[in-house]
Amino acid sequence: MKTLAPLLLAAAACGCDNPFGYSYLTETLKPGKIEIVQWVTGRFGRDMGSGYDARYRGFDLKTEVEIGLSANEQLSFYFNNRYLDNSVREGLRFDGFQVSYMHMLANPDKAEWGQAIYIEPGYSQTSSKDGTLRDEYSLELKYLFQHNFGASHENVYAVNLIAEVERKPATGADALKLKLTQGIAWELNKHWIAGLEVVAEAEWAEMNNYEYGAILAGPCVRYQRENGFFATLTVLSQVMGSPAEKGNLNVSEKSPYEARLRCGIEF
Repeated sequence: MKTLAPLLLAAAACGCDNPFGYSYLTETLKPGKIEIVQWVTGRFGRDMGSGYDARYRGFDLKTEVEIGLSANEQLSFYFNNRYLDNSVREGLRFDGFQVSYMHMLANPDKAEWGQAIYIEPGYSQTSSKDGTLRDEYSLELKYLFQHNFGASHENVYAVNLIAEVERKPATGADALKLKLTQGIAWELNKHWIAGLEVVAEAEWAEMNNYEYGAILAGPCVRYQRENGFFATLTVLSQVMGSPAEKGNLNVSEKSPYEARLRCGIEF
C-alpha cells in the first residue's frame, strides 16, 4: 500500500496539468511559484480576396508570465506580437499586452466541480485581420469550471464561459464577444495527455449588431516532464459558421483552421 500511494498521487497530479490550448483550468499556481509560457497561435485559410490575399496566414505570439500569489490566487502578464502574411503587410509587429487576475473559488481536488473567476484587461495596437495599426482596449471576464474524473482523478473536463468587451477610441467602435470553450482529456501515461477541445464564439458590433458566429473543434495533446517543462498542441477546424459564406463556414471573419502551441516551464 505504501508503494501504491505515491503512484496514485502522481497520477492525480497529472489531472491538474492543463492539456488544452484554449480552455483554462480552475487551479492556480502555488504561492511563490512562477511559470513562463510561450504561445504560438496560427490562423489559416481566411478569405481576404483573391490572388495573393488567398494565401493569408497570421500568427499570434504571446509570452506569458504566471505568478502564484496565494493558495487560490495568481497573477499573469502577457506580452504580444503578431506576424502577418498578406497583400497588405508581411512581417512581425508588436501588438500589446494583458494583465490577468485569477481566483479559485472551489478546488477540483476537493469539490465535485472546481470553479474560478478570471479577469483580464488588455491593450492591442495591431489588427489580426490585416495588420493595420489601431488602438483597442479590452476587458475579458471568464467563469471557469473543472471536473477531474477517473479512478485516481487523472482525467479532466473543463468548461469556460467568456465575455469580452472591446473598444477602439479613435472611431468609438465597440464590440462584444461571447465564447464557450469545452475540453475533455485522458491521461495516457505520466508524460502524455490527449483529448478533444471545442470553441464556440460570436461577436456583436456596438453590442447589438450581430457580426458572426463560429464553432471550431479538434484534438489536443500535452507532453510533460518531471522537471516542470511541458508542451501542449491544439488543432481546430471550423465546423460551422454564420453568416455562411463557403459551404456552412464563415471564412471572412473567422479562420477555418487554427492551431495553438504552448510551451512552458514552472520554477
